[in-house]
Amino acid sequence: MPSKIDSNRLIDRVGFKLYAAEKHLNNLQEIESKYRNMEKDDIEMQGEMEIDCFLSQIFGAIDCLLIQIEIKLELGISIEQVDLNTIQSALNARTKNIGLLTELYEASQYNGWLWALKEFRNQTMQRPSKLIQDHFFDDKTRAFKSKQRNKSLVNADEYTNKNLIPYFQKSVKQVRQLVNTIRMKEPLLT
Repeated sequence: MPSKIDSNRLIDRVGFKLYAAEKHLNNLQEIESKYRNMEKDDIEMQGEMEIDCFLSQIFGAIDCLLIQIEIKLELGISIEQVDLNTIQSALNARTKNIGLLTELYEASQYNGWLWALKEFRNQTMQRPSKLIQDHFFDDKTRAFKSKQRNKSLVNADEYTNKNLIPYFQKSVKQVRQLVNTIRMKEPLLT
């Protein structure tokens, strides 16, 4: 039987998504600690799955927060149209808490920390993560894989730290802080 803490975590979908992201990050850390004893293909596959799941949950937390804002503030936007710009436009039009999403908007701007995380996610949708390869593979394997990479794609290293796990840990903290900041501005969101 689930505990009350688990039930509360399920009710707060934003918090649940952040919790799930942390679980995938823990799985990635576990893979890192065991990778020397695993086949390279297993490492890459498992690592990529955890990265994809982590990124899905992180951005899912933000999406859930935007949906929560739409519902709690009764903005009249259909769920499939909910995004940062649509919510901000509705807030402006109704002069309801216009500054509610300031931090989210700033983080999403070009070269902002959330923009960089989205760029990383977008690149992992097109090809395996260079960071996971750099993190888990030796120089010979990296050189071979590097030749296979599409040179026209932006290098994810430009946007992220060299160490994937600390970067993801920092990202979880930033998203959690962003969510808390937005919720503190609007009592209906707590």
